[in-house]
Amino acid sequence: MEHDGNASSSTGLPGNLDMCSDDSWKRLWKLPCPRNIHMFAWQTKHESLALRTNLVRRGVQVEDKLCLFYGRVEEDGVHLFVKCKLVKEVWRDLSLEKERMALERITSVHVMFDFLWGLDEKKCILILTFWWLWWSNQNKVREGELADTAADVVRQARCCALEYHQVYAQGVASPDRTSWKYPPSDKIKFNLGGLHVPGESHAGWVLVARDADDTVLCARAGRKEYIADAFAAEVHAMAEVVSFAADMGMLRVIFETDSQLLADAMDLRKVDSSAYSAIIEDTKLQLKLWFSHHEITFCKRHANSVADELAKFGRLCDVNHSVQWESDVPAFVAACALGDLPGHQ
Repeated sequence: MEHDGNASSSTGLPGNLDMCSDDSWKRLWKLPCPRNIHMFAWQTKHESLALRTNLVRRGVQVEDKLCLFYGRVEEDGVHLFVKCKLVKEVWRDLSLEKERMALERITSVHVMFDFLWGLDEKKCILILTFWWLWWSNQNKVREGELADTAADVVRQARCCALEYHQVYAQGVASPDRTSWKYPPSDKIKFNLGGLHVPGESHAGWVLVARDADDTVLCARAGRKEYIADAFAAEVHAMAEVVSFAADMGMLRVIFETDSQLLADAMDLRKVDSSAYSAIIEDTKLQLKLWFSHHEITFCKRHANSVADELAKFGRLCDVNHSVQWESDVPAFVAACALGDLPGHQ
């Protein structure tokens, strides 16, 4: 990305918001996202990323300045994040082609960020998250590793952006989402969840079945191997709970998750195109075949604390092994379930 001579050159430093004269820097550090995204955005606007054209300008010897993905154009910020043939796929799959085309016409990094500040906050976070993931992808290629596909980057960006909004966004949660909600008397509610720790190839999953009296009918937690990310953990948790409910002969069920991305993916009216489309579409088929009525509901994470806590236990199970508790659940399982209820937050 090139400097615009008319653009403001003021910069902000972490922890010095009151000393910053450019309001855009204050907006950056106050975005509802983790610090790594803040730092990446700061480096991008400050033009301090180790892009090949930047390195050459600083006198660093590099083999060539060509893009590692495309190999025909010099690697600068505009090309890497906006114009590269491969990155365009990500923009399209995120339904952000209109924004990409607008950014393509801008040559100043400062004006680009002014454009981002004018977008809806959620969309701004999604773009910055996707840029950070794409930069990480470029670093993988530079180190000789296999790059993630555009579809993988899209899925990770959506998953992370949704999680950032849930965790970091300010404001009071709506009253109807602050605690676990009792199901109708003719339905069984399953709370489910998956837990994946970055850098590991396995994840914990959990399901907890409760009735209208908040009686824990059954709970199961286990470990699944070959899990690459948090979304994959949630998808496999959903597959486990649907299979379990069908085996138990339950007909009217509610499946509750704290993953908005999973809830959207399980919409029967849509066809999933992610890397996990096979298991997602198979799970949807099971929903149609085995249940006379089913609902997929989303709740805030603090209303799903039982799944969050037991998924940690599942992650510690033996490889591809699970533990099941019937109605006489141990005290720590009951305590987790109790923590979801009104008055116990």
